[in-house]
Amino acid sequence: MKKDKYTVHIVSDASDKHYSFQLRAKFVKIAASLLVVLFVLTIISEIIFIPRALKYSELKKENEQLIQAKLKIAKIINDYNRIVQMDSYIREVLGSDIVIEDENMPTPEQKPVQDSIRISYLDNLPVFEPVDGYVTQKYKQKNFFARDNHYGIDIAAEVGEPIKASASGIVIFNGWTPRYGYMIIISHSDGYFTVYSHNKKNIVQTHQHVERGEVIGFVGNTGVSDGPHLHYEIWKDGRPIDPLKLVYAYKDVDISNENE
Repeated sequence: MKKDKYTVHIVSDASDKHYSFQLRAKFVKIAASLLVVLFVLTIISEIIFIPRALKYSELKKENEQLIQAKLKIAKIINDYNRIVQMDSYIREVLGSDIVIEDENMPTPEQKPVQDSIRISYLDNLPVFEPVDGYVTQKYKQKNFFARDNHYGIDIAAEVGEPIKASASGIVIFNGWTPRYGYMIIISHSDGYFTVYSHNKKNIVQTHQHVERGEVIGFVGNTGVSDGPHLHYEIWKDGRPIDPLKLVYAYKDVDISNENE
């Protein structure tokens, strides 16, 4: 015979009083079922939401690192913009081609003129292709969200392929960023900057002067990358421009399927 009610007795050690009340069996079963359901939901929520919360925390930390890296790069670019403006003024006064000779360098009679340090507009304009490969993703700057824009081109190449400076200039950034992996930024004359990202290895130093065509690193797959390639950007006066407008050699090896 099934019980319809349960009697609960409460006995106190401090007094002789005795309390009791009855609960319907149906109510007890419903309460027990609700407790089991609540327990199961708690376990499921811990399994599903705790990992997501941890991942969100990691993404937030990475985003903060990206913001700090961009702020640092922006400050460097602003500092070098002042140098570039002064450089432009000097060129305007002294001419487009300047031969810089150190007092310790041999005289022209002792050493050929072509061995002296020369600064030329042609050498400082980023028109030289930084790596041999194929363009797989083009420049984009039409999306509403900045994160969806692509401020350069991706050039697919084998891991270890030499990366060359597309113009003469000064290395202003040489290091690691969470999104772009090993990155190099070079400052050129007339407000130009070039960016080389996802490198396997950088072989230049910050503040080092490099010549056009000089090897500065090697192609890799570091940072947020789907395969070995060089992400290459060109900036002019603080704004990105399409590298295909300057590096004409890449127009013949453009295999991207994106619309113009």
